Amino acid sequence: MSAVKRHSSGLRDEYAALTRQRIVAAFVASLEGSAADDVPMSDVARRAKVAERTIYRHFKTRADLLAAAGEWIEDNVFGYVPFSSPDELPDIFRKLCKRFDRHPHLARAIALTRVGRAMRVDFRRRLIARHHEAMAPLTRHLTPKEVRQAEALAVYLNNALAWNALREDFGMSSAEISDAIEWALTTLLKDVRRRDALAAQEAAEGSGQSSRKRTAARRKTSVSAG
Repeated sequence: MSAVKRHSSGLRDEYAALTRQRIVAAFVASLEGSAADDVPMSDVARRAKVAERTIYRHFKTRADLLAAAGEWIEDNVFGYVPFSSPDELPDIFRKLCKRFDRHPHLARAIALTRVGRAMRVDFRRRLIARHHEAMAPLTRHLTPKEVRQAEALAVYLNNALAWNALREDFGMSSAEISDAIEWALTTLLKDVRRRDALAAQEAAEGSGQSSRKRTAARRKTSVSAG
């Protein structure tokens, strides 16, 4: 391939990438500007200044566009704040609240609309998996049911659903929401640790009793044999 052809091909690729970005940004803007559970492609095309057929040339299916929009939001708007311990979650949620406040309509759409939740399905799976890993050291002796309950509550408290519910149903400010979630998470983690410690103690005592019973049985058998 000649230098001219390579340059021409590179320009086409660059233009295609820019067009994809413009379409995705337009889709997110349409979602943010509408309370509806659907985003018309005509609206996206108008905002992106492209023909509707151009959208489908870059995104073969609606699912492809939703996935791309979800990634765009994660990279450019709300994002993922890494953590290794559940004790970090209150501060992380406080940071997220500030981001939600900058884009309240988008945060609401992501939390409540079908299309918004579909966009973030992969993100939610990763977030649930991360909570599972972070909670594991605290729940080693709990039953599977208790572990599932603790993880579910931690995930629910640490997302846009909780922010939206406290904001719309109770009229809380961002600071009030952050304080309430911090209190709830701290209370939850304290109780999880208490339950796990109690379960560990009961397991140790049960093991000790079983050991003493086995020793007593051996002694009894030995005496009977003698």
